[in-house]
Amino acid sequence: MAALTVTGYDSGGTGHSLTQLLSFGWECSKSSPYASLELSALDVPGANWFHRLEVSLNGSQLFSGRMDTQVWEQTVSGSLCRLTARSATAALVDNEAAPVAYQNYSLDQLLFDHAYPYGVTGSTLSGGTLSQILCTKGMSHWDFLQFYCRLLLGYLPWVNEEGILMGRQETGEGISFVQGDYESFTLSLDRTGLISRLYVLDSTGQYRPITNNFAQALLGEKTEYYAPPGRWSQNLTQAAGNRFREGQLDYLTGKLVLPGLYRYRLGQRVDFSGDGIAFSGMELSGIALFGDSGGFHTTLTLSDPAAGNI
Repeated sequence: MAALTVTGYDSGGTGHSLTQLLSFGWECSKSSPYASLELSALDVPGANWFHRLEVSLNGSQLFSGRMDTQVWEQTVSGSLCRLTARSATAALVDNEAAPVAYQNYSLDQLLFDHAYPYGVTGSTLSGGTLSQILCTKGMSHWDFLQFYCRLLLGYLPWVNEEGILMGRQETGEGISFVQGDYESFTLSLDRTGLISRLYVLDSTGQYRPITNNFAQALLGEKTEYYAPPGRWSQNLTQAAGNRFREGQLDYLTGKLVLPGLYRYRLGQRVDFSGDGIAFSGMELSGIALFGDSGGFHTTLTLSDPAAGNI
């Protein structure tokens, strides 16, 4: 795995290069605020417990994060060590936010309280202030951050590979693939999760109908009755939008498997064509790199960007 450079750091900050890798996997997606890493190696120094892992691909940093698990296994090939790690923004979901009722709470203050201390390195979100918002018991910092942004901005943010909080905009230039560029391509359409109409329980105990134009345009016919979680009870339209989004985000999914390890960016627009099929303008919503004795592969997950704009 010559293209990869992997370094493990112990609690004292001493780095150890790992060159005898047996397997390697890295993954990031718009659905998770952190990137994850899994690898196994034969040359982890004995009795070394790592605190942090760093990975470079072709000289450019791919991953930096804290080590989550480390397992030693004695095999006929030697002492095998399996490690998993997540990027610094995993702290957003690992840590519970304090229950607080905020008054006149600005987006800038939200970032300083609930984002930057937990691995977020920057933000592209526009400013603003909410007159009041309640952070309830049991919410992680990521839960509260998304809740706040849904109410103020009308959409859910996501975290890119550099730990920057992103809005709806795409990132980077568009990319195109034609037959011969990829090992395999799968395009799946599944309309079973589309909700065309939702009856949402309001504070008076009545069910209020809310229509999903996106699902209806795709001839979705599902109707549901929905009692939103307590923190959404005063924001029925946003609560319904979240429910619609959950059901339709993956209604159209593409999987492109490429030979080798490649760097792309979440949010890029992708065009592809093959024998009898072509699609344009899909969004790169997930990236996975994998390598073992069988070779290197890059898997790109594609989705319809319009499905999340609700």
